[in-house]
Amino acid sequence: MRKQVLMMLCCLLCGWQMAGAQTLTVTDTIFDREAHEDDFAFGADVSFVPQMEGWGTKWLDKNGKQKDILQILKEQGVNNIRLRVWTVNSGASSKQEVVSMCKRAKAKGMGVMIDFHYSDTWADPGSQTIPSAWTDHSVEALSKHVYDHTYEVLKAIKDAGVVPRWVQVGNETKRGMLYPVGQTNKGGSVAFAKFVQSGYDAVKAMDSTMQVIVHLPDGHDNGLYRSIFDGLKKNGAKWDIIGLSAYPRWSHLDGPTMISRVMSNINDLKKRYGTPCMIVETGHYPSQAIEGNQYLVGVMDRMIKNGDLGCFYWEPESMGGYDMGAWDESTRMPTVMMDAFLGVKHTVVSWIMKTKMVTPEEEQSVSATDSVLLEASVTHIRKRPAEVSFFVDGLRKGVARKEPYQTKVGGLKMGAHELWCQAKDAAGNVAVSDSIVFYVGESVAMDEPVLKDAGSKGGTAEWSINFAATGKYLLQFGYSSSGTRVAEVCLDGDTVSNIYFYKKEQAYQGVECDVKQAGNALLTLKAKYNAGLPEFQSLRVYPLEGQSLPEAGGESLDIEAPRGYVSGDEPVEVYSLSGVLLRRTTAREAGMGVRWDGRPQLNWVGGTPYIVRKLRLK
Repeated sequence: MRKQVLMMLCCLLCGWQMAGAQTLTVTDTIFDREAHEDDFAFGADVSFVPQMEGWGTKWLDKNGKQKDILQILKEQGVNNIRLRVWTVNSGASSKQEVVSMCKRAKAKGMGVMIDFHYSDTWADPGSQTIPSAWTDHSVEALSKHVYDHTYEVLKAIKDAGVVPRWVQVGNETKRGMLYPVGQTNKGGSVAFAKFVQSGYDAVKAMDSTMQVIVHLPDGHDNGLYRSIFDGLKKNGAKWDIIGLSAYPRWSHLDGPTMISRVMSNINDLKKRYGTPCMIVETGHYPSQAIEGNQYLVGVMDRMIKNGDLGCFYWEPESMGGYDMGAWDESTRMPTVMMDAFLGVKHTVVSWIMKTKMVTPEEEQSVSATDSVLLEASVTHIRKRPAEVSFFVDGLRKGVARKEPYQTKVGGLKMGAHELWCQAKDAAGNVAVSDSIVFYVGESVAMDEPVLKDAGSKGGTAEWSINFAATGKYLLQFGYSSSGTRVAEVCLDGDTVSNIYFYKKEQAYQGVECDVKQAGNALLTLKAKYNAGLPEFQSLRVYPLEGQSLPEAGGESLDIEAPRGYVSGDEPVEVYSLSGVLLRRTTAREAGMGVRWDGRPQLNWVGGTPYIVRKLRLK
């Protein structure tokens, strides 16, 4: 991060102190905007522009000069625009209006995204109304309408000399499109996939370079995205890019939490489906422009570093009637939210004081027997702080009133602990450090779990652990959860206890278990009460009785054998825990390295071979 305060800051501070002003805005450059001109879409949906121009709306740039709104947006860093298309023949969001806007965008050197709503009016999570001309038509007929409408609009745009970079087949299709025929929660999953595929085929038939986006709302909700895209994949639909909406307002999350949840979802989607992602809608309140700027620059910075495709603000130029634009209605000038597209972040501070933890460091492990030294550093532009308080897991554990700002705390239990400090000066001003997580006691981090049927209403998570010795261990799960979740903890099929995961972000919850046999074991968490599992960030295992650290376990196996007793030469199939067929072999070869207690008997249940208990490799 490069500070852009320069020598102006000193002058401003002097004037601030003399005049008794209470706030100061500090400006940082978070990313190099020009370096990402070709690899990231800094976008804005401007579908309202023709209507607003018809009402006589005028926009001013940040210097107060009246200009074409597309020119102002370009100067603010926007390089692509998004335009919605309804099925109406004229007026707002019609084919003719969209073609005209595409030509204006090309003249400004901007790329274009086309957003098909497949309705006479708005299509969104609450409304996906079939166009009046398509009412009561069959699935096949509707599918052909989707193809023909998509092809016709794109042909008109291309004939005007513009080739869109991206095309959305549907808008915020949370439960499908063309309700109720393609409504996924009312039996329309197959029809929805057919409509998506028809749109995809029409786009590619017009120009194969155009990328097809399937767009959902609630970009923080991984369960929603898995459900919809699993269904599309199962039913044969294709797409090139997954598009997300990401509004802190509608998610009821603060900006940093929203960014964390959206990025976690994006990373899961890229891994699960092998397709890139982009945010095609986001926004904030112009009345909270500083917070909006910080959110926007934060999410774009994370996406750029993550190799994602772009971020589009929904109608930044809006003024009057829509309360999430990025323009100041009183001045008709862009708010500081728009500076995010230039990589610039604004921060308002009431005083210049900062504090951070020096020790322990983030994710440092400290001894479980010794007192833990907590130390903070504090910088203050005017005077020293009166005191620094240290908080562990929300409880104040010590106070330091002079440098070095230190305290010692003992009696902390094994496991992860959250730590932060708070500095207070003589005037009562307070600065709080970022929180860090540190670990008490030796532990080992396990690999990510194998998830099975994991969703909003169930599933299991599995880890294979090689315990060095018997005895008691602490299993501590790092997680995030949008609500309270309960899971049954099992070790090799034996229930250990239930564990509760509360509605928190990046929290830790632990359970003790008594390991009765050394070697590989299968740890399983089974969702209970039809509520699903939380999102797991980590699993750490702590020996509680001085044992050596465990390791990530070797491959445990399911062995499926034919009916009756298994002799050495009987054929068997060997599966990994994730259900992958590893090999077909004989019982004798499958058992090599496995301790067999006599001759295992495999019974048939309902004509299906019984799958034996998972055997631990020795």
